[in-house]
Amino acid sequence: MTKGDSPISPITDSLLDAARQELGYRAQAGTQSKYGAWYSEGKDPALASAPWCDTFVSYAGHSAGVLKQVGNFAASTDHAEWFKSKSAWTSEPQPGAIAFLKDHGQVGVVEKTADGRVTTIEALNGSVQRVTRSTSDFSGYGVPDLVVHPVYEGSTTASYFWDDGSGRNGDTGAPASGKPMQKGLAASPSWPMGTEGYVMHDGRKAPFFVGDRGPGSPSSNGVMLDLDGKTFAELTGGTWNDGSLTVEGNGGAGHIDIDYVITKWGDGLGKKGAPEPFSSGAYNSRGGSGEAPPVTFKQSDVQDVSCMPDEAPVAAQRVAPQKAVPEKAVPQQKAAAAPSPAAKQKTIAIPSASHVAADTTTPRPETPVPVIASGLVACALVAVGLRFLIVQARKGRHEKTGA
Repeated sequence: MTKGDSPISPITDSLLDAARQELGYRAQAGTQSKYGAWYSEGKDPALASAPWCDTFVSYAGHSAGVLKQVGNFAASTDHAEWFKSKSAWTSEPQPGAIAFLKDHGQVGVVEKTADGRVTTIEALNGSVQRVTRSTSDFSGYGVPDLVVHPVYEGSTTASYFWDDGSGRNGDTGAPASGKPMQKGLAASPSWPMGTEGYVMHDGRKAPFFVGDRGPGSPSSNGVMLDLDGKTFAELTGGTWNDGSLTVEGNGGAGHIDIDYVITKWGDGLGKKGAPEPFSSGAYNSRGGSGEAPPVTFKQSDVQDVSCMPDEAPVAAQRVAPQKAVPEKAVPQQKAAAAPSPAAKQKTIAIPSASHVAADTTTPRPETPVPVIASGLVACALVAVGLRFLIVQARKGRHEKTGA
């Protein structure tokens, strides 16, 4: 099994299974689809009959039990921005990713990729089907596997440290968790050991895990997190000096305001929820109110909902044969002004695509009337010629007999 064909996670497996179950479902444009009806519950009723390429994707996520990772949207513009806000956006297609087209609101679930082509399961032309396009047709991909919802979040002031047990520059000994000092290891005065999350400062983002205790007395003054020096340097635009164990080139900043997001509470001692000063002794307790906030999604406005126009791409259209008309019966002026079927097809601004579930049968070409007429005339002439030869032959035979 190739990389492009093989699902890579339980989320991907579940989402693709749910999407495949919907293959073949149909609903005419402007009518209520089952995906629109599902999405519009408790929302604007007009969404039930809106274009449904994105509500199909959301419905598949719901059916698979991974809606929190897939997102619940009707407008693909909102959906794409949501993935970006979750740092779950990429330019590389992969199975299970949500694919967004460049020139339309069209969206689908990536099933496989190969040789610069992407096959998606999506709602197009009133039915759920497989579609294969070039990677150049897509603006990007949302990756449900990368979506992480916070279990707790807030703001505080952070300082930095580097306790590697060397005794240099205020080193108080190796981290309390027993893990070696390293980039990403942070100290908290109260959170459980092993807690994971990330911090944000001045547009920069960095992951951390709680592996030590601190700050001490500064935590009584609102400094509730000690970041490792290397992470602090990156967040402040400075550089880390291994010799002096200090951050340089950041204007002398030793404390910064941060936003923090907890993505997983640790199993060690400590208290969940808002950080508490070291003096409270919360680091040596268990419990706290660190319940995850409810996951909510922006409600899409019906005027923002769009998908690819309900017209089949040229490569997949079933074109009815045109009845031939003798050239002399068509006025020259009108014949020049009438667009050909091919010209009409070129006006459809849709990326080239091949549809596995679409009817792509090539129509049998009809032989034009002028060609048929010419053939009949030729056959008639041949017949006359043969008849003349037969008559001549019989005449000659009778003449010989009479002699």
